[in-house]
Amino acid sequence: MTVLDPDALPGDEVDDCLPCPGCYRPVYDSSSSHPLIGATPLPLAGLCRLCADGTTLRSLRQADGVPVDPEQLVVLETVAAAMA
Repeated sequence: MTVLDPDALPGDEVDDCLPCPGCYRPVYDSSSSHPLIGATPLPLAGLCRLCADGTTLRSLRQADGVPVDPEQLVVLETVAAAMA
């Protein structure tokens, strides 16, 4: 049984989590992340499953007119080129 510390700060922070460089979804240490270090001109690590398998890029291409962060698009296109 775990007892919560009554003096602990509220759960605003997420432990062991970094944003996916392709979509900014949280990627936890316990989840499966996909590194592409050395496979691309950009060293990419910590990709979520949806960005690593191309799902995020396909979804963005199908959704016409959705604004996309240019850095995010570079990451997603780099992953797609590496996986082709």
